[in-house]
Amino acid sequence: MKRFGKIIAYSIAIAFVLIVAIVIIATYLIGYNVSARRNGEIDNRDKIVDRIESYISANGRLPESLSCVGFEQTYGGYAFKGIYFDYIRFNDKEYVIEYTSDDGVLTQYISEEHRWTKEPDIYYVELPINAGAIAAINRISTFEQDYNMAPLMDSISYNHLQICPIGDYIGVPDSIAYIRYLYLYKDGSLRSEGWVTYCENPEDDFSNEFGVWKYYDGEGNCYRKFWNYKQNGKLIYEADR
Repeated sequence: MKRFGKIIAYSIAIAFVLIVAIVIIATYLIGYNVSARRNGEIDNRDKIVDRIESYISANGRLPESLSCVGFEQTYGGYAFKGIYFDYIRFNDKEYVIEYTSDDGVLTQYISEEHRWTKEPDIYYVELPINAGAIAAINRISTFEQDYNMAPLMDSISYNHLQICPIGDYIGVPDSIAYIRYLYLYKDGSLRSEGWVTYCENPEDDFSNEFGVWKYYDGEGNCYRKFWNYKQNGKLIYEADR
């Protein structure tokens, strides 16, 4: 009986040690992953600045649009390896890069001071004059997937002009189409319309906007946005700001 009690005691002790070891290892791995993700974010944001500075060195001025240096254009700005950021251009050589980090902190690069900073020590800048339009476009473009409706398609054709959206794409989309998305309103009002490129089906997730798009808020207001793209390898763009 005493031997049986010792076995139970040893088992409990061993289990306790194993649990402590698992907790220690898990804590270490979590800390390692957070650190690795943070280091990756810092490395990628520095690459954003390096690419812009390389353009300045080669051209003597800032690019009007960051599509010029290969960054993917998004509804609110640009994207690069998981960082969604704004590019605020003041003149030919001064700019601010702004994004929210993975831990939810507003982060900026101030070119004039050659440094990254974050809340609360951020550089307050005047919002672009089209900030309201961008916000409206974001609201119109963001909707629940369950309420998504198939678009109306027109002018479907092969991509003879070799049009390709800006971003990390392999090859050139084979087709283009003009599409219209409808609100779920009884009057069938338009939500947005414009051109897309696609490889299989313009309704799938692999279609991409290019050129002029129009967004409607259901109250008669129309907001225009130009989606930068390449045509036969030549960049066709309009600056967002």
